[in-house]
Amino acid sequence: MKSRRNFYNSISFRLVTIFTSVMFIIMIVNIYIYLNVNRIVDNMNTVYDKNFVLNNMYQELQQIQGRMTEYLENKNTDVMEEYYKHAQNYEQYLDELNQETVDDKNLLMEKNIYNISLEYLKVTENSIDYKRGRNIVKYRISYDRTTVLCGYLLDYIDQLNNSLFISSSTDYQTLMDVLRQTQRLSVGLLLIAIILTIMLIMFATNKITSPLKKLAKFANEIAGGNLDIEPVEISTKDEVGIVTNAFNKMLSSIREYIEQIKENMERERVLKEKELLMDTHLKEARLNYLRAQVDPHFLFNTLNAGAQLAMMEDADRTYNYIQNVAQFYRYNVRNNKAVSLKEEINLVDNYMYIIGVRYSGDIHYSKRIEEGLDSVTVPPMILQPIVENSVKHGVMDTDWQKEISVSVWLKEDNVYIKVHDNGVGISEDVIESIFSSESAVTSTEEDSNGVGLKNVLNRLRLFYGKDDVMDIISEGPDKGTDIILIIPYDDGGSDV
Repeated sequence: MKSRRNFYNSISFRLVTIFTSVMFIIMIVNIYIYLNVNRIVDNMNTVYDKNFVLNNMYQELQQIQGRMTEYLENKNTDVMEEYYKHAQNYEQYLDELNQETVDDKNLLMEKNIYNISLEYLKVTENSIDYKRGRNIVKYRISYDRTTVLCGYLLDYIDQLNNSLFISSSTDYQTLMDVLRQTQRLSVGLLLIAIILTIMLIMFATNKITSPLKKLAKFANEIAGGNLDIEPVEISTKDEVGIVTNAFNKMLSSIREYIEQIKENMERERVLKEKELLMDTHLKEARLNYLRAQVDPHFLFNTLNAGAQLAMMEDADRTYNYIQNVAQFYRYNVRNNKAVSLKEEINLVDNYMYIIGVRYSGDIHYSKRIEEGLDSVTVPPMILQPIVENSVKHGVMDTDWQKEISVSVWLKEDNVYIKVHDNGVGISEDVIESIFSSESAVTSTEEDSNGVGLKNVLNRLRLFYGKDDVMDIISEGPDKGTDIILIIPYDDGGSDV
């Protein structure tokens, strides 16, 4: 009973009672005002929405008539598409009109507009059909009919718009009167609430500010970094006393936590250094693994082809062939860091020369590089594996003219490198497996010089630190394949 009596006599109870009473009165008045204003505003919105629909219908109707007339004069297909677009928009607006028989004059006008519009759209379609069928007589009669109906509709829409505007003006005046009354009432209630609130605040603050000021002084000391102060003396048993006691406990806990944090930070620093070192070694091992997959069969095949060519042809051509083979393997052996795009394309040129000799020039190779892009820095061995994949798995077994092309262009902040072939294409399953998070080289890639599409994809992702570096486009069997690399233009490159 004592605790309950203390509660009823407390400042908090009196504050809650007074504030609750004031807020309840304000709430009742605001609810009343809100309901009245909201009713009028809803009516206004309905009218304005209808005005908006009618204005759009007026514009669309003019467009329909204009596009139809233009089409009937020159039979332009683009004009016909514009006509159907405006007709479709007009039909959507028709659905928002009244279609029932009612006593309201404006709603009856909406129904008339709806019915005439259906007839108008039907006649315009007939006019177009007669024009297409070269039925001059019916076409002229139908066109004249559309002109008359269009005039009726424009007049009806204009009349309905004016009628709705006059109606909305009356509602607007009523709304303004209500708002003025609301403003006066709200100001009066706010003044009363402010006076009561100020009186209560002055009474309450005198009871609670003194110990709070003392507590704030000690808090500022701690905020300034002084944690060696003595605990704050507790002078009351109210909420401020509880907060003061918690403050003293917090001060003691902070001192202990600071010591623990210092120890933990030192341990985390050591662990972080070890983790970074391990991550560096792991990344280097992964990149070396991806780069180290080289199939010796291609080397043996090309050397055999060179030996056969030396027997069958003169020394100059054999010299060129051996030179390209040497340059090709010299590039693979020496390049462990980032290279220029020009070096990558030169490697593709060497490779396609070798392939041209091996397969008697059956594959037509072309390239198109925008000026200034050949100096872009890229990881080594990203183009030749893609071109080799296009040769072996794309065009090799086709019975039509085999074509492979390399294109390089700049778009926004990226350099796009596309390798195109007109071969057998790539299935969706294979594309999904290339972009999946499985092993770096799949079984379907093992004969692609040991460095397949998935290998290139993984190295590009590691090199640039992002996933969106490759796109594979194949529309279906025997429709060829486009493999597009997306390289940041301003990237300076890094070790791989």
